[in-house]
Amino acid sequence: MKATRLVKAALLTLLLAPAMASAQADDRFISFGSSASGSSQYVYAGMLIGMARPHLPEMRITNEAVSSTTQNLDLLRRGEIQMAIVSPERLFQAHYGEGSYEKEKIPATILWVMNDQATIVFTREDSGIKSIRDLAGKRVNIGPAGSSNEVKNTKILQAHGFTLKPGSVSDFTDLTTVKLSHSEAANAIAEGSIDAAIATQPVPDPAFAELSYSIPLRYIGVEPEMAPEVAKVYRWMWPTTVPANSFKGLDTDLVTIGDRNFVVAHRENLSEKAAYDLTKTYVEKLLPEMAKQVNYLGPYAADAKLLAGPWPVPGHPGSTKYFTERGITPDVLAR
Repeated sequence: MKATRLVKAALLTLLLAPAMASAQADDRFISFGSSASGSSQYVYAGMLIGMARPHLPEMRITNEAVSSTTQNLDLLRRGEIQMAIVSPERLFQAHYGEGSYEKEKIPATILWVMNDQATIVFTREDSGIKSIRDLAGKRVNIGPAGSSNEVKNTKILQAHGFTLKPGSVSDFTDLTTVKLSHSEAANAIAEGSIDAAIATQPVPDPAFAELSYSIPLRYIGVEPEMAPEVAKVYRWMWPTTVPANSFKGLDTDLVTIGDRNFVVAHRENLSEKAAYDLTKTYVEKLLPEMAKQVNYLGPYAADAKLLAGPWPVPGHPGSTKYFTERGITPDVLAR
């Protein structure tokens, strides 16, 4: 009987070994969903991955181009990626099983804050558009269908008094919405096929920064008195300022609103150790170097507390462990 038990145990070990090896291999091959190719998020992920190689040689991280936060969360759910860049409203809904995620929660947890974003309306300087209310009757890009930009930019237009068509989530009666990527929208402004584009993105957005060197642009923010109105319909945005000279022709600071991007990981498909090592390496090795090349990362490199909140959902156990060891308690917003 004892021999039989030993044989069974040995067979069980052999059967489990491939699965155990596979689980260990998950942390060596990590897919990182960023955003559309050429976007700020895609460039950020590529820079991070390139700089991480000598510090984390045991990990092979790949940069996956995706269309939106929605797609990133879906890929996390299916286990096709382990890390992603997402915006707060969809992350909150996915984690807690609200809205379109009511039937299936996604265990997406935060590693760190990536950056702040700002809402800017881009239009030709000679368009005659000088405020968001001037978008009435115009052709306006709000971001790809299903993207977080489509959601938040729709809410901003609603707060300014524009009326949704009955049964529609982002089409209005008093202007024509277009749903292009930022690079496509920049080309459309250049060609004259749209009048303006609303973009809530890191500053400077590469597509519009490049466009500003081709044609004179006007930059329009959300006025301070409208920030509370936006907050009534969308809780994830707050006042911010785009520094002068962030784009060619932006000669003074631009007051507007914005939100944040977060780097997240699947709670079950990225181990605590991998999340800890990634967070530690990012904060201590990568971020100081990345901030030398990307201005918007400067504040985070100077103060690690900014990386740890406010978070709309709890952190991954690995990142939480790292920040706690540094004496930083992640600031998780109340549900």
